[in-house]
Amino acid sequence: MKKIILPALVIFILVSCKSKKVVTENVTKIEASTTVSSEISMAEMIAQGESIFQNKCGNCHALPKVKDYSAENWKPIMIRMQKEAEISDKEREYVYNYIVMQ
Repeated sequence: MKKIILPALVIFILVSCKSKKVVTENVTKIEASTTVSSEISMAEMIAQGESIFQNKCGNCHALPKVKDYSAENWKPIMIRMQKEAEISDKEREYVYNYIVMQ
């Protein structure tokens, strides 16, 4: 059931936010919603997130199983590891979206 609800929620949020820009003043807070520009499709974003996850995260340690943590549990992990992996906020969003879509 969780496999259906979370992706549906993410897609709903993405569709509802598509026409407006999301301004985030607190860059340490991860939101499940992401504005998808016309430059990159959701599939491309997920593919980039997977690549970053495997290459940046997997470069320093064994990759955790994404199902071991909930979407909420991943947020503080992503914030902490973003600094270690030296990835941008956009790249962090790509990785987060890849993880929660698994």
